[in-house]
Amino acid sequence: MNTKMSKLALAIGALVMAGGAMAQSTASADGTANANVIQPITITADATLEFGNIVAGGGTVVIEASAAGTRTGTAALIGNMQGTERAGTFNVTGEGAAIYTITLPADDVVILKNGAGGTAATEMKLSSFTNAVKSAGPLLTLEGTAGGAGTQSFYVGATLTSTAAQTPGSYTATYPVTVAYN
Repeated sequence: MNTKMSKLALAIGALVMAGGAMAQSTASADGTANANVIQPITITADATLEFGNIVAGGGTVVIEASAAGTRTGTAALIGNMQGTERAGTFNVTGEGAAIYTITLPADDVVILKNGAGGTAATEMKLSSFTNAVKSAGPLLTLEGTAGGAGTQSFYVGATLTSTAAQTPGSYTATYPVTVAYN
C-alpha cells in the first residue's frame, strides 16, 4: 500500500504544481483610451455672386473667383450700366491648422430663373464654378493653431450662359457650397 500511497501523493503533487503553474501563466494590464474633440467646421455666405447687367442676345458672362471679380465673356456687356458684379465670398471656421476641401456645384445644375422660369427664355444656367482663397495662408488650410479656432475666407466665381431669346428681367438662384475636413 505504501507504493500506492506514494503514487497517489505524487499524482496530487503534480496536479497542485500544474495548477500553480497555470495561475502564474496569466497577467493583465490596464490600457489607456484617449479622444480629442475639435472645433466643428462651418461655412457662411458673405457676399452674393453678381453677374451685373447683360444685354439680351445670348452669350456667356464669366466672373473670376478673386477680390476684383473680373467680368469677361461673350454676352454684350454695358460699360456705363454694368450693375453690380463680383465674386461670391464665403467664410469658413473650424479647427485651427486643419486641412479641408471645398465642393462646388456641377455644371448646369444651378439655374437662375426669371419668375417661375420653366423655359429657355426665362432660365440661365451656371457652369465652371471656381474658388480662390482670400487670405495669404496656404490653400485649404484653416488659419490658426491646432486646439484653437481657425478661419479662412474664399471667393467663388462661375460662368453664366444666356440665350438669344433671353427675357429681360431679374434672374436669381441659390447654389450650394460645401466644406469638409480632409
